[in-house]
Amino acid sequence: MSTVIFYTALYVAFELFEVWWQKSDTLYGVLQNIYRYYEKSIFFLLLIHPTFYLLVYLMMASGYDIYIQIALGLKLSDIALKILFIQKVFIKQEVDEEFRMMLGMKMEWYMLYFGVLFYPVLIYLGMQ
Repeated sequence: MSTVIFYTALYVAFELFEVWWQKSDTLYGVLQNIYRYYEKSIFFLLLIHPTFYLLVYLMMASGYDIYIQIALGLKLSDIALKILFIQKVFIKQEVDEEFRMMLGMKMEWYMLYFGVLFYPVLIYLGMQ
């Protein structure tokens, strides 16, 4: 099995793990699942994002390829945005009416799986 296919498959497995523990019907539910780990420790929350660590490794292994850098930047933005939402909703409790409505909207089943489709393409392109 080639290295590219191995790392792409490993990333998909890690991403499916992240989808599994974050999965919920609403964005509020997703944030609640993430907040459970944030309450324990922010380091624990970062630890259960194995895709981040794999992307850091792949970036160095690929010689800092631009596609891997894009994937890492998007993953960092994703994690940072989730932490900011957690702080806004659960810690500061500064939620306006529009944001509250957005948090309560039902999410389609496939929405959390976008990362499973998008990131592996970038990894494949970056590891070529």
